[in-house]
Amino acid sequence: MTRKERMQERNALVRKQFYELLAKNPKWRIDAIVDEVAKKSFLSSRTIDAIINYEGIYKDNPADSKRNAGQNKIV
Repeated sequence: MTRKERMQERNALVRKQFYELLAKNPKWRIDAIVDEVAKKSFLSSRTIDAIINYEGIYKDNPADSKRNAGQNKIV
């Protein structure tokens, strides 16, 4: 498994955890959910935020991200 594949798998897991917590705790603030995912995944809150919003190097597919520029923004 290449580094890129590992990062894509990690990012998918982070997004999955985020949306599961969001569904489980709909009254929580978004930043509280981001902080909880950050604790579980040993990443900073800002990194989690970037992964969730497909920002910068956390884009899975740059062509898709340009096409859907503002549609994925959560926070």
